[in-house]
Amino acid sequence: MVPQLYHLIEHTADTGFEVRGNTREQVFEAAALAFFHIMWRLGHHKESQPEIIEVTGSDLKELLVNFLEEFLYLYDAKGFICKQLTVQSVTETKICAKAWLQEFNDDKDHELLGVKAVTYHQLYIGEKDHKWLAQVFLDI
Repeated sequence: MVPQLYHLIEHTADTGFEVRGNTREQVFEAAALAFFHIMWRLGHHKESQPEIIEVTGSDLKELLVNFLEEFLYLYDAKGFICKQLTVQSVTETKICAKAWLQEFNDDKDHELLGVKAVTYHQLYIGEKDHKWLAQVFLDI
């Protein structure tokens, strides 16, 4: 049985999700993977080389939004989807990750949810009870 990486949060106009992790890196990685899972169902792709993704923000909230928005930009502007991700480091203002990107293939891949933007609405990222938690809402 595959462990559930996130759970959806019902909202009238948007869709949201909540993720947990033991570290900042884990919660950022879980948020990205949840984001991908909500947006796409991916078919089989050939192996690709990872690319380094570096994103900055003024604090953890902006960093999380900018990180997820980077993947939305790669999809909307360049037609790339992320197949696999490993977060290497997270500071208060910068994240560095390895991302395995593929071109979206209309024959193999399916867009499940058209996301317009990652919002700041009820956005949360922080540590609670010695665990990291993030809550994100997406404008659809």
